[in-house]
Amino acid sequence: MVSVLRGLWWVCGLWLFALPVHALDLRLPDFGDPAGQYLGPSEEARLGADVLRRIRDRGKVIDDVQLSEYLNSIGQRIATHASGGHPYTFYWIDSGQVNAFAAPGGYIGIHTGLLRVTRNEAELAGVIAHETAHVAQRHIVRRFADSRQQLLSVAAALLASAALAAASGEAGQAAIATTLASSAQQRLNFTRSHEQEADRVGQRLLEQAGFDPDGMVTFFAHLARTAGDTGSQIPDYLRTHPRPVTRMADLSGRRTDTVETYASSQAYYFAKARARVLTTANTQRLINQFRDTLASGDYDSEPAQRYGYALSLHRAGRYAEATEQIERLLRQQPELLALQIEQAELALSAGDGQRAWRLFERIHQSYPDSFIVAMHYGRALISAGEPDRALELLEPQLKRRPHELNLYELYAQAAQQAGRWLITHAAMAEYHYLNGNLEQAIEQAERGLRRGEQGDSHKRAQLQARLRQLQQLQDRL
Repeated sequence: MVSVLRGLWWVCGLWLFALPVHALDLRLPDFGDPAGQYLGPSEEARLGADVLRRIRDRGKVIDDVQLSEYLNSIGQRIATHASGGHPYTFYWIDSGQVNAFAAPGGYIGIHTGLLRVTRNEAELAGVIAHETAHVAQRHIVRRFADSRQQLLSVAAALLASAALAAASGEAGQAAIATTLASSAQQRLNFTRSHEQEADRVGQRLLEQAGFDPDGMVTFFAHLARTAGDTGSQIPDYLRTHPRPVTRMADLSGRRTDTVETYASSQAYYFAKARARVLTTANTQRLINQFRDTLASGDYDSEPAQRYGYALSLHRAGRYAEATEQIERLLRQQPELLALQIEQAELALSAGDGQRAWRLFERIHQSYPDSFIVAMHYGRALISAGEPDRALELLEPQLKRRPHELNLYELYAQAAQQAGRWLITHAAMAEYHYLNGNLEQAIEQAERGLRRGEQGDSHKRAQLQARLRQLQQLQDRL
């Protein structure tokens, strides 16, 4: 009887706490016993940051500033209309899988494979809206709460079945199987209801943000066609997610009769091209593909295809050809920032530093507050051995964007190159704090106070105060 009970508690724990992890084979953080407590906002934020840190540590987060800014522009535009007042962090994951997910604390990961298969901006926004709805509706916390409510009743039923099994063999085994099947079905129904709610709320967010509300419907239809709806033989009530055709029918019934025309932004097509270049290993094949597509005319955006072609040539070290393509685009759209930055980056790669600095300075004067410009120009200055100029350029951005992890990393690189150890370690302390590693943040702050120059009493006092804040936060955990 004891061995039977032990086995049942193991099965019960497996049923209750196993969460599907699909795409990346990541060692996600231990979420603890969901029956023990509800997640508060601070716990949610800590867990979400830990998920992101672990993905980043695996080298799977794409920290390209232009792609990140595009994703955040879409995500924050949608999140503005979400309930609950949650902060949101959107990030790209370098994966060819068509996937996206929401982690606790408003951390939403979008796979580049999903961007690749979307056909317009509304389809991409539809997925982002769906994941935002999961956060806004607190589905993760509600799932934990549901587990807590079911734990005692399921355990009691399993114990009763175990007693019956000890006494009557097959009848008890049948009772155990029935109890587990019923419990599993409850969990699937709960998750399925969350997906349906996220679809409905997400569609509303999509429309409120000014995107085509049919974006979700057309994306599901596209997935069903391209995948052949391979799960069509599995009954809806046993699926964690409703079938695409089911979701299409549900969402189509909620559309308004208003007929509007929606167009994808040029930034969407440029982001698709840029992501494709950054995530493709075979550069020569990519060059051939872009060249052939341009020759055939089979594209949605000729400028984006040519931009991708230029980026591919740049990666291959064919700077003159890449510059020719960028300058051709600039003659058509001289104000486009992505093209201006690529022109300057190409000059730098080709060894024409004088031209590169002239171009970067002109861009900076035109866009003095641009975060994208500051990151590209700052990195170029560091590579050229001009750390003091880089620090001067990046410091105002620390006030405007105090939660930008990559900004602190770049600022620390410039400070280290300049031999300014106190602000090097202060910046790295913020980097590790934002990356969810409080222990490393404290260590960096302590090292800065030990190693840092003595002359700047104001910055030393700031770092001492920050260290106390970090230590107090650690004590509360």
